[in-house]
Amino acid sequence: AAVVRGDGTVLAEAIASQVGVHEEWGGVVPKLAQQSHRAAIDGTVAEALRRAAVSPADLSAVAVTVGPGLALCLDVGVRKALSLCREHRIPLVRVHHMEAHALVTWLPSCHAHHAPRPHPPSASVPQAPPPPPLLSGLLPPFPFLTLLVSGGHNMLVLSRAVGDHTVLGSTLDDSIGEAFDKTARLLGIEAIPGGPPLERLAASGDPRAYALPRPLSRTRDEALRSNCDFSYAGLKSAVRMLLEPQQPPKKQRKQQRKQQQGQGQQQPPQPQQQQQQPPQ
Repeated sequence: AAVVRGDGTVLAEAIASQVGVHEEWGGVVPKLAQQSHRAAIDGTVAEALRRAAVSPADLSAVAVTVGPGLALCLDVGVRKALSLCREHRIPLVRVHHMEAHALVTWLPSCHAHHAPRPHPPSASVPQAPPPPPLLSGLLPPFPFLTLLVSGGHNMLVLSRAVGDHTVLGSTLDDSIGEAFDKTARLLGIEAIPGGPPLERLAASGDPRAYALPRPLSRTRDEALRSNCDFSYAGLKSAVRMLLEPQQPPKKQRKQQRKQQQGQGQQQPPQPQQQQQQPPQ
């Protein structure tokens, strides 16, 4: 949860982590994730308001993600937002998950010192109408191109204006996040997400030790070779085939997983709030 001023300044934020739950169960279990959301939502929102020294009655609106995403978890946030709006008679702002990822980097705290120069007008890309004067200093320099790599979403997006986006390419199978997580598990990494520890291992490895395929480089489909789509299933399968000869038989691995799951049949830990200072 975050408290954001009208000019885009983040006054405060609070985060509730579910990493412990995901690691215990070897990934995201939707029902457990929903339970963790429910257990944490009230305290997380209250903590963000406390850090910002703002009461719910001072809010001008409540923004909440409505999708795409895990429906069970989105439902928790939407219900909390609706209750705040109903209690304090303020508007509800519905937010598209991926548009938020694309635009959040243009908040003042994110781009004050690193904002790129606006793109010159292009005849091939329609120009967005000029924004109202009060918003002209907040909007990014449309049009721009964004690579979104977020959990199960992986897409290349051309943004012309707020609410005006074209998906140029997306994943044909797995997202890059899923490929990282499953490869990490094949290597015995139990951390969730598996990308960070896998990246640290790769930094000290030999990039020439194994010949792994470049996604879509061998396809005979010219449309796939020339478009902007992504594919990671083949790369993930190549890693699995490389590792299988070095692993115990599949039946033995399955029995080991069952034993580990049997030992972990306890109440999932409650998510803990992480202390995090607002961005400078």
